[in-house]
Amino acid sequence: MHPTSTYALSASCQQITAESFDLQAGTADITVRSCIADPCLWPIIRDHKCNGVNLTPSGLYGDMAMTVTKYIVSKLHPDSEHPDSKHLGLNVADMHVEKTLIADNPQKPEGQWIEMTASCAGPEEPSPIYCTISQVQPDGTDMHKLAHCIVHLEPETSWHADWAPMNPLILTQIQSLESRSRAEATGNIRTVHKAKTYELFKSFVEYNGKYQAMTSVIYSTQPLEATATLSITASVAKGDLAGPYHLDGSCHLSGFLCNAADNDSKKNAYISHGWHSARISSKFQPEGDEVLRNYVRMMPEGKDVLGGTVWVLQGDEIVVVWEGVRFKKIPRRVLNVFLPPPKVRKT
Repeated sequence: MHPTSTYALSASCQQITAESFDLQAGTADITVRSCIADPCLWPIIRDHKCNGVNLTPSGLYGDMAMTVTKYIVSKLHPDSEHPDSKHLGLNVADMHVEKTLIADNPQKPEGQWIEMTASCAGPEEPSPIYCTISQVQPDGTDMHKLAHCIVHLEPETSWHADWAPMNPLILTQIQSLESRSRAEATGNIRTVHKAKTYELFKSFVEYNGKYQAMTSVIYSTQPLEATATLSITASVAKGDLAGPYHLDGSCHLSGFLCNAADNDSKKNAYISHGWHSARISSKFQPEGDEVLRNYVRMMPEGKDVLGGTVWVLQGDEIVVVWEGVRFKKIPRRVLNVFLPPPKVRKT
């Protein structure tokens, strides 16, 4: 049976099945395994649908990578003597999703299982953490690889120093979109509110429940850019897995823009292929009182690929940056082969 109350690390990292640490060499290897049917984890997959089927979101993999990295750091540096440990940022980089995990709905009693292996090679300081996510049988037998990423440990002070010059530029772009939305009568710019936003999204990606973070979106087709106000309210109470909601909620403006602005959305859909870098600073407090908003501009990157950077601001300060988010245009007839929509039952 899958775990229901006591977790090794979190609801996304439920069981530690193997671990090895060498404090002197600064090396680590750990394997964690989780059942997606677990009542705290299942809503993350249940409320995320693509082409009508439940898929594990990339935000879950990012949450697992950060959770395991924090655990490795705590083991290798138990006395918090790691350089800049109080201001250490986790850059979840080079996230590449190789294969989607289509979740059974409803889940069978034994559930479907995912496993993450993470290793820290040392001896450089700080060493990156290499993570690989796979789907496994309930007994741990490997089925196939799903995704991989690298977590770099970096001082947050350097992030904010890099972002400071961009702050006024991003604010100017947001203000420009707001001004255009009030002044322009052309069809090149639109303002949509929450219900309409997720209705447009629903043509391919269906976000339900706590995933619905965007309360208002202004988007332009020429140039291809957008800004949104956010309300990310996933509870961080004990036992509730908030990480994937926070991650996806801060970033999925990019996917919305690609799909909403496409002139032939009935024939095509833009699919995420991961990201180059996700730097989420400790200043990102989505349940705080400050206004939360984001901005993205997408540009062509090769044939049928759009890429860009998502900037997240809390108040007037950049607190999260997603670099190198990429979406590839896939014909729906092809998509229906790899992600066949569920059959409608006759009544």
